[in-house]
Formats: sequence, structure tokens, C-alpha cells
Amino acid sequence: MAAPAIVDASVPVGAVGAAMLAEVARAAAAAHGGGADVAALAIRIAAVDATRRCTVDPESATLELRVVLDGTELEVTLHDTGEPTTGPPAEVLSLVDLGLATGVTGGSDGLGNQLTIRVPLDAHDRLFDEEGLEVLGEDVPATDVPVTVRSFLPEDAAALTRCIYRCYGWSYPDASMYFPDRIAAALTSGRRIGEVAITDDGEIAAHWGAVTVADGVVETGGTVTDPRFRGRGLAAKLGDRLLERLKADGVRGRLREPVLTHPATQKIALREGATHVGVYLNVVAPLQQVGITDGVTIQRPSLTLMYSPLLPLSPATLWVPPLYEPIARRVVERSGWPRQLGEPGRGPEVPVTSVVQSSFNALNRRGEIIVPVVGSDLIDVLDDSLSQLRRAGAEMTMVFLPANQEALVSIGAGLGPLCLGFASLIPDFGELGDALVLQWLADPDVDDSDWQYADESVEELAHMIISQARQLGDAAVRLRRRAAQRQQILAALPTED
Repeated sequence: MAAPAIVDASVPVGAVGAAMLAEVARAAAAAHGGGADVAALAIRIAAVDATRRCTVDPESATLELRVVLDGTELEVTLHDTGEPTTGPPAEVLSLVDLGLATGVTGGSDGLGNQLTIRVPLDAHDRLFDEEGLEVLGEDVPATDVPVTVRSFLPEDAAALTRCIYRCYGWSYPDASMYFPDRIAAALTSGRRIGEVAITDDGEIAAHWGAVTVADGVVETGGTVTDPRFRGRGLAAKLGDRLLERLKADGVRGRLREPVLTHPATQKIALREGATHVGVYLNVVAPLQQVGITDGVTIQRPSLTLMYSPLLPLSPATLWVPPLYEPIARRVVERSGWPRQLGEPGRGPEVPVTSVVQSSFNALNRRGEIIVPVVGSDLIDVLDDSLSQLRRAGAEMTMVFLPANQEALVSIGAGLGPLCLGFASLIPDFGELGDALVLQWLADPDVDDSDWQYADESVEELAHMIISQARQLGDAAVRLRRRAAQRQQILAALPTED
């Protein structure tokens, strides 16, 4: 359920309206604990941009502002009916890159354009207190302290951060898990659920959780067990309880992102019937390691992606561009899903304009582009969006495409030169239907020297994905150099008098 708005405002398009909405956003942020100047600046920039794009009936057009309190952040949203956009203005992206805003999403919503800026409140950056805690080694003595297994509650958030620190120090891949207020807010909103084993004094011994990533799809993870409590089967018990809750809630699909630095979590997912559907390369920021590998890692970590349907999948046809068809076919053939790959043909009528939204998160310097509708302008709008995110500082961008739309197989044939490689194939992924996920990398020379695999099938798919990424990167370099050499040759030719 969406949170109620604390502000709803509508003003005429124009400089005066932009100034009014900026002050409304400023007041709303100030009243709720921070980010007033950021909210005002972001909305003023967005409103001025919307005014510039309002080329039809500007006298009667309006700008709509909505402000929602979302836990430790404000969601400040501007809606306009001007010329379609595919992402946020570059100046707003810069606010995210500078860390002044936590994220921004923009693009067409089918009725107009929508831009949402996430403005952090004071509680958003309140880190957990590590005083008196130590990182526990694998050789720590076991304890027989009794625990109670129950649902994870908002008031348990600080205890979870302490458990994570005892297990991982500062090396846990999801940095947001070190901020108790963020965890509590996600639980309160219903975006996150979890199961815990907890002692009588309120310390968490083990946890397993899930976060909603699309309508009817969750990502499970945050699996952690204090070394003193291992060997009791707590993780298995929590996993079973969590799975029962997900099924009772009508969740259709479950994603997991096992790490590649050890095979244990890959093996658990495969043993429980998950299908290996992809690898996200360089997907998170370098981590602070503890123990033998003390220090900040040089490379951005990569993660596998595993998928399990929790309800039977309905039969469907996938329309995958030829470049990605061999990898997609391998995923489908090993999955047992009722899926077939369509053959390129004459193709259906294709809309002129794609529907595209893009977003940027500064924490992992990662962009995301979602394409609910494939139009004949797909290549142009994706190229523009990727360029914009690259300028904003994205080091990795994921592109989610609707694989059940027949137009994709032909319109998407030109995606390779954009350096978009295969990332994953996810069935029944919310509004997209089956999603073909591609990835752009600032550095396609991914370091896989420390990767470990659960079995040969995981290794084979990982090699196919990383090889394609490297090949596309090399091809782009060759193309640039060929163009430069051509210009050199032309410059050396004699000119006519």
C-alpha cells in the first residue's frame, strides 16, 4: 500500500510555478527533518526542465507535486505532460552523484512524465553503534544459549546490524544493512520481511529476509548466522518459515544473488531447486574486507542470480535478439519452465515511441533503465539514457526489457554496439512479464580470478556472460580506433587547390 501524501500541489507551468513548487518542497522537507535545500533545488531544476518541454498548450498545462514520507527519506515527485523523457535531467542526476539525494527515477509513465527524487532525512544516515562489539572468527566456541524463532520486527533492526557486524565486520555487501533506521522503515512499509532466531536478551543469532523487487517477485537474502550459534540448523528453519510466508502472501517468484567468492550460497540455492539465470558483473561498489584480506577491494564484486517460481508459470514465448539468444536458450533449456524462443520473422506493428524510465543510485554508482514498451526508437533512447547515466557517474547500468514483446527480437538487434551484454533472464517479473536483463559496464575487463562455482553449469554460464561483456568492450574499442584511423587517413590526403 502506497504511503499517504503529506503534500499535493498543482501550479501552472512556468517560472512562477517552478519557484512556488520549490518552496513547497523545501517546507515539506524542513518539517520532516532534513534535506530542505536539496528538495527545493531538485524540484526547481525539474520544473524548469518541464516548462521547457511543454510545447503544447503551455497556457493550460500544469505541474503536479506530490511529497510522501517514506521511512528515512522523502519521495518528492513531479508530474508533467510535456514532451516525453527517458530519464531525469542531468543536473538532478548530479545531486545524486554528489550524495545530496539518495536516488532519482524519471521517465514516461504512459500519461506524462514522472520524476521522483529521494531526499534523505537525518535518520537515513544514522550508522549503527559498533562500540563494544568484535568480529567473531570461525573458531569461536559454540554456545548453548536458547533462542526463539519468530518474525523479524522493526524494533529488532539494531540487533540485526550488530549480528551482521559480529559476522562480517564492515565487509557485508549490502551497505544499507548497517543503518538500523533504514531497515526498520523497510519493515514498517512492508517492502522487507524476515525471520529471526533471537535470544532472551534481544540479540539476533540468525536472520533470513526478503525484499520486494517487482510486483509478485522478491529477492531473498540477508542470510546470516552468528558463528557461536552455527550447527543448530537455524538457517534452514528460518528459510522454511520465510518460504511459507512468501507463498501465503501470494509471491510468485523468488530471486537470490549468491556471491562468487565462495560456492556455499550458490549450492544452497541450486539444492533447493533454483535455476541459475544470470550473473551481474561489477554490480556493487568495492567492499571493506576484514581478516586475511584486510583493506578495500580494488574491483567491484559480481553476483550470480538464481530464480525459483513459487507458483506454476504460464506458457509464454520469448523474443530475444540474436546476440543474446544462445545464452537465453541455455537458461531456458536447463530451467524446465514452459518457455519457447520465438524465431525472428516479419514481426508485428511497432509503436514509434518506447516507454522508458531510468534511475541512478549513487551508493553503488549503478544506473537502472526499465523499458515497459519497446518502440522503433529503442536504440536511440537507450543510447541517450546510457550516456546520461554514464555522465552522472554510473559504473554499471542494468537494462530491463520485456522479452514477451515480439518487437524486441528485431528492434533489439542493434543493442550490441551499445556495449550491452547479457545479464539475466527473469520470468514473470512484474509489469514487464518475462524480463531480459542486459548490462553496461564502464570497465568490461571484469576480474574473475577469485570466482568460485558450485558446479560446472554455474561456471559455464558465468563464462558465457563474462566473455560476451569483454567481447563487446573490445569491439567498441576497435570501432573507436578504426574511426580515428580513418580520420587520420583522410587528413593526410592531398587537398585540391
